Amino acid sequence: MNQIVIRLDDPNMLIKKYRLRKTGAYGSSTEVTIPPEVFDREARRLGLSRDEALETLQAVWRYGNFRGVFLTFEAKR
Repeated sequence: MNQIVIRLDDPNMLIKKYRLRKTGAYGSSTEVTIPPEVFDREARRLGLSRDEALETLQAVWRYGNFRGVFLTFEAKR
């Protein structure tokens, strides 16, 4: 697997802050908004319209022994 390095002190990095929401029965899940330009950029990269991307992609969060999470969009299985 390729190693990805993300510099969190990059002055060109875009930063947006979003409120977290509890969802599901008894707050069993937490949701946050994905900035539309992030999703639209990935759809364009794949040659898809926003609607096509919403139908064919799923958000995949990776996390574990590092601080934070890493989000990718992958084809639904």
